[in-house]
Amino acid sequence: MAGVVAAACLTALAAGVDGNGPAPRAELPALQAQPQVLGTLPVVAEHRYRIAAKIRPLLLFWIGKDDVGGARIRWRKGDGDARGYDALIGSDPARAPRKINRWGFILEETGPAGARIVGIMKKSDEETLDEAKSRVAAEAKGAVVFKMIQSAVSQTEAVSRVTVSTVPRDYSYRELDAIVDVLTKETAPPKIQKTPVPPGGRTGLLSAVTELLRDGVETVKRTGKAPGRKGLGYVYYAKQYDLTRVSANVERNVTYGGVVYPTLLKSEFEVRARTESWSESFTIVCGLDGALAEIPVFLTYQPRWWFKVEMVLDERQVF
Repeated sequence: MAGVVAAACLTALAAGVDGNGPAPRAELPALQAQPQVLGTLPVVAEHRYRIAAKIRPLLLFWIGKDDVGGARIRWRKGDGDARGYDALIGSDPARAPRKINRWGFILEETGPAGARIVGIMKKSDEETLDEAKSRVAAEAKGAVVFKMIQSAVSQTEAVSRVTVSTVPRDYSYRELDAIVDVLTKETAPPKIQKTPVPPGGRTGLLSAVTELLRDGVETVKRTGKAPGRKGLGYVYYAKQYDLTRVSANVERNVTYGGVVYPTLLKSEFEVRARTESWSESFTIVCGLDGALAEIPVFLTYQPRWWFKVEMVLDERQVF
């Protein structure tokens, strides 16, 4: 689950998608050809980020390395209220320790017919540092597993089609087109899952995070104070979740990635699956004014006790 939340969190940083409009019942999504998988709405803006990773071999200290990968977030807009965004984030085997290759892509587009969500990720379910090392060694010998989720989400229901493919070699985030081509040609039958959207819930994590970021920025502009606790429900694949803004505060004259920002909004979030006891947390720091209003400049996420990821705005990253 951690890999899914990581990818979703890092892509849900854009603003401008309203997931609350009326929509018909979701239909079973057909396997889409590559151009449709990678988005249909025009790209109107883009920001790039540098990734830093830290591991904790012992409980007492962290060991970190900067610039081990990159992220790209793109904003999309079509006719009327059709909007969307996609994000690609991952480690670069050429730069990451032990040539670690972990990455994911998520697309969300919304319009009059509802929302369409696509997620592509490598299998990454190791729970310990030793398991992670073993997985890297095994992948070097081939038999790498990738998964693609295609979901159609209405106001009441999400219908998802999951494709899993074992490929003879590894693919990096720079080879998104190539692995999408492999996944769309997979002949094994996909797994189908239908899940109700919780009452009053949003169509996905992307829409939920977007709404809370916008709410936070607007609250600061309106009252001069940081927003309080607020939660929203949403659905992703086979489960219902609650996203909660646990706390927030306004930062002044702070530095991220070597850049000094006069004012930013720092928000702490928690994701929890309904009917389950686990939860995951992440932090987003976004702009309050001007061109960076609602745009993340920094994010941190710790999917494992021994592993932490940080993402900082850096338009010099190459894709």
